[in-house]
Amino acid sequence: MAASEEFWDDILGHLKQRVLVPIVGPQLLTVADGPRAVTLSRLIGERLAHRYDLPVSWSDQSDLNDVVQAYFSAKGRDEGERLYRVVNDILSEINAGPPESLMQLAGLMEQQLFISTTFDSLMTQAVNTVRFNGEPRTRELWFSPNQSTAEQQQNARPPAAGEAVVFKLFGQASSMPQYAIHDEDRLEWLHALLSETARLPEWVASQFREKPLLFVGCNIPDWIGRFLVRMASSTRLSVASKQFFIVGTTISRDASLLEFFRTYCGATRVQALEADPQQFVAELYARWQKRNPKVGAAAAPPSGSAAPRGSIFISYARDDAGAARQLADEIARLGGDVWLDERRLQPGDRWEDEILSNIRQEIRLFVAAISKHTEQREEGYVFKEWNEAAERARGIPRRRSILPIVVDEHYDGNPACYLQVPESFRKYQFGRAPAGKPDADLVATLTEEIRAMRRREVA
Repeated sequence: MAASEEFWDDILGHLKQRVLVPIVGPQLLTVADGPRAVTLSRLIGERLAHRYDLPVSWSDQSDLNDVVQAYFSAKGRDEGERLYRVVNDILSEINAGPPESLMQLAGLMEQQLFISTTFDSLMTQAVNTVRFNGEPRTRELWFSPNQSTAEQQQNARPPAAGEAVVFKLFGQASSMPQYAIHDEDRLEWLHALLSETARLPEWVASQFREKPLLFVGCNIPDWIGRFLVRMASSTRLSVASKQFFIVGTTISRDASLLEFFRTYCGATRVQALEADPQQFVAELYARWQKRNPKVGAAAAPPSGSAAPRGSIFISYARDDAGAARQLADEIARLGGDVWLDERRLQPGDRWEDEILSNIRQEIRLFVAAISKHTEQREEGYVFKEWNEAAERARGIPRRRSILPIVVDEHYDGNPACYLQVPESFRKYQFGRAPAGKPDADLVATLTEEIRAMRRREVA
């Protein structure tokens, strides 16, 4: 089935406005297995069937769901929970890299949110490769009906400027049953959302409901298709104006779903295309490049290119990276515009010069993460940052420009034990954030500083 020019114009127009949200499915995730190319879901299913010697009637569309059904038929549901650990082990053994189609999609989509219906990390790897030179700077979030409070809080933070997020709608691979591996799992996920026993983060839900959606390579049987499209619309389908694009190789086989869309949604609101998802992405990529030759759709940023910048810079030693990330999340939740540069995990003169230059000239608040690790170091890049901040602070007499924060979990409140800290830092009250979690006093300080920044911005 060939796509009309209006179909391409609609998608490319949404791309140009940066409002199209891609929902990536298993048909797009093709990996190499010896001389053949196969979907990741099919390969995991084959290895699972081999491990348990399961009788599977293979067809072109067979995948993990079919093998799990064969497993339950052969062994019963009592052994089902172990499958999540086994599937996760198989995924780790395969250790595949992202296919070219995901790389192209990552370059085409300049908005911040990617939604995945699979439990692997290939989409995240693709975004990191294309946008961040392979550095692990993409946030990877996921939904599960039994998600912990801490994970829900992490999901709740909207992306900062320049930050990319991959949100896994049906969970993340784990040794625990916190992700969907078969249709009954997916039914539970959708039931939790429809019954509101669990919810998507509001910033994800709002984009899901309000923006045009591109379902590409998703396996959408009739019952899932109707649920997903209705969930993604804020009004009744028969009166909604939102657009959906559905691209895959199994669309025409489910005539009742297409008839439902044609009857109640209209030809312009739900546009379905029977096509190979990878070929579709390749053509979309080519059309985008032709229309936008100066944009350079899927070009990766050059080595040493600028990281996303914020007005609050967090300086930390390599060993404190986890606490620094937690602290950045907490500050962002308070409304702060955070710059946490993770390129320090790899050497590079160009990014070092860029950071020091911005400490001298651009940032509003320098947050120094102080710990036993900074105390144990005799030298390190973190001390260059501290010295630059101290030097700049001499020319800023009327406002706070430095906030020292101790991230050690065991701290007696005496900053004198940290001998590596510049003397000029000691005129400021030290904050406390054990493992990156600010205490009540530090939350109050940060809140006041963020409000002060906002007042200066509007003045």
